[in-house]
Amino acid sequence: MTNNPYHSIMYGIILKIRSQEIKTLTRLFLAFIALKILFVLPAGTAYGSSGEDPKAFVICERIKRQSICEEYRLSSLSAADRQLITKHCTTGARCPDENRIGRCVRYTDPDGLVFDKHYYRGSGKKHDWDATTIEETCIQSGGKYEDG
Repeated sequence: MTNNPYHSIMYGIILKIRSQEIKTLTRLFLAFIALKILFVLPAGTAYGSSGEDPKAFVICERIKRQSICEEYRLSSLSAADRQLITKHCTTGARCPDENRIGRCVRYTDPDGLVFDKHYYRGSGKKHDWDATTIEETCIQSGGKYEDG
């Protein structure tokens, strides 16, 4: 490099611009991480777990007839849906784990009602549910399939 004063000024400007770009990229990266944490973690809790309080649920258990059990979160039901479902189903219970083949978390029915749909083996039905069929149906209805 020559001793030209313009070169040293230009070099200083380039270094300053690069350090600002690095700071901007760092801020964007940190903002991306923060957004990911804000949106991904709540999605995980939306799918729920068996450790949740049973009082927050209503189940429509039809295991003996159809090998299914529908599990509704009271907090996600409209007043009209809550009234109808609690009238015909069991409040404060969870679908059993025993003999469950799989479940579709956040299954959405044609009316837009969202619930967890559990599938079982060993009922009076002629054929048990098959995991592949359950998974395909679940995905088509906007849910997340889980084994067992």
